[in-house]
Amino acid sequence: MQPINLSLSNITFTYPSSSEPLFTQISCTFPQGWTAVLGDNGIGKSTLMAITQGKLRPDSGHVTPRNLVFSYCPQDISDQPLDLEDFASDWQPGAIRLRERLGIEDDWPYRYDSLSGGEKKRLQIACALIRDPDALILDEPTNHVDAPTKRAIIAAMREYHGIGVVVSHDVTLIDATCTRCVMFERRHVGGQNHTEVITYQGNYSQAIKQQQCNERAALERLSDIRREVKRLESAQSQRFAKVQQVEYTKRHGERINPKDHDARNRRNLAKMTGLDSGVSQSYAQLNGRLAQARRTGETISTASKRYNGNIWIDIAPSGKRELIRLEPRVIPFDGHRSGKELLAQPVCRATQTGEQIHLAFPKEGSPVGLIIPRISVGPRDHFVITGPNGAGKSTLIRTMIDAATDVPTMIIQQNTTIADANQARTLLQSMPSSDKSMVLSAYAQLNANPDQLHQTGLLSPGELRKLMLCLGLVRKPQLIVMDEPTNHLDLHSKKAFARVLCDYPGALIIVSHDDWFVRQLTTANGSH
Repeated sequence: MQPINLSLSNITFTYPSSSEPLFTQISCTFPQGWTAVLGDNGIGKSTLMAITQGKLRPDSGHVTPRNLVFSYCPQDISDQPLDLEDFASDWQPGAIRLRERLGIEDDWPYRYDSLSGGEKKRLQIACALIRDPDALILDEPTNHVDAPTKRAIIAAMREYHGIGVVVSHDVTLIDATCTRCVMFERRHVGGQNHTEVITYQGNYSQAIKQQQCNERAALERLSDIRREVKRLESAQSQRFAKVQQVEYTKRHGERINPKDHDARNRRNLAKMTGLDSGVSQSYAQLNGRLAQARRTGETISTASKRYNGNIWIDIAPSGKRELIRLEPRVIPFDGHRSGKELLAQPVCRATQTGEQIHLAFPKEGSPVGLIIPRISVGPRDHFVITGPNGAGKSTLIRTMIDAATDVPTMIIQQNTTIADANQARTLLQSMPSSDKSMVLSAYAQLNANPDQLHQTGLLSPGELRKLMLCLGLVRKPQLIVMDEPTNHLDLHSKKAFARVLCDYPGALIIVSHDDWFVRQLTTANGSH
């Protein structure tokens, strides 16, 4: 019988290289069914998943129960499943149904390294699902995949009935599969930022409405407290003036006309009843109310400040009339056959509409190449390449890069490595202070924490992608090529990234399956 809940209680974790905890005293529960885990890049989602599986030990707190069978699908497609050979030889009805559901060809397990990113992701998910574990964790399962594959993944997830946890920023996926959302949120309280983990019922669209409602209530509460503090401070100032007046009278006396019997009686009454001490007591009580109001204000948690990618890009487009030119031809997928030999065989086809190039499969047969029209990229053109997994997008990108003229170019591949992270950090540290300040400022504008760059811990894939973009912009590239730039990015970072690339004045070539991101780029460039 499968367990009902997976519980994490009061988890605190600090990386050995860090002086401060990544998160403190966080708790959450994962019941049967699918729960989404969301949050900014680098906030600790993957780390919490590692703690959940027992791969990392927290500073404090505990995970229960401890005897669960876990299955994990990593976000990095370079991680070949350990049981890939077992899956390749599994022809039971469940495995066959899973192959059909995800569109997995029989030979894929034997040529993992040659598969496209989306094809590798499908194999990773299949190997995770086939184990039928107590708890299944999918980390960014729709990175690298096209729309049909995403629909297949959603269908496969719906057939799993254990404890499902999906770390994702894919709104379509979460809305289609999840009934709870666990959100990592950067909150500001007491003059400091910290991380809270808050659980919302419902899918993403429902959860975000709850989050926004809670934030409005917190801001209104904080506004009320600030108004109360201001009112009390004003009253305090008035009471203080009265206290000073009383103290002055006590020290210097009050000049009273001997014939003014009413004034003399008021002074005597004050001395007998202690009205002067009453003024001081009232002032002290007011101080207490003011201190309490200030303490209350310091306990109210509100969302930390965010940025929107407002980066000043001091880059002049190339003076060349044309940066890339490809003549109509067939590009072989295997790199050995000539174009003429491919004309009678199934090939994918690229069609261009404005500055969008879409790739499509042949009506039948396995494609052996890609036929392209004439492609010309000018110094200010922004091209977006779309199409299904395996249709040749990466092949086209490599061909375009090889044909590019000698201009300053920045290339960010869809898969980054530890070596890329080490190289990026080394480059940052070796920069002149003025360039380093520009990089850190731009990095913050992409909703990343520059302080983490001074620590020795691993950067998340999303953080690394942001850093590589900021480092590249300092070199003033006149051509930027990015393959799946929104992979691993949280929702807020996607918006910031879109703004940066839309504002980029040079030539831009993007490969993406993200429909929202594609619309941002094509709409913005069409308005220039």
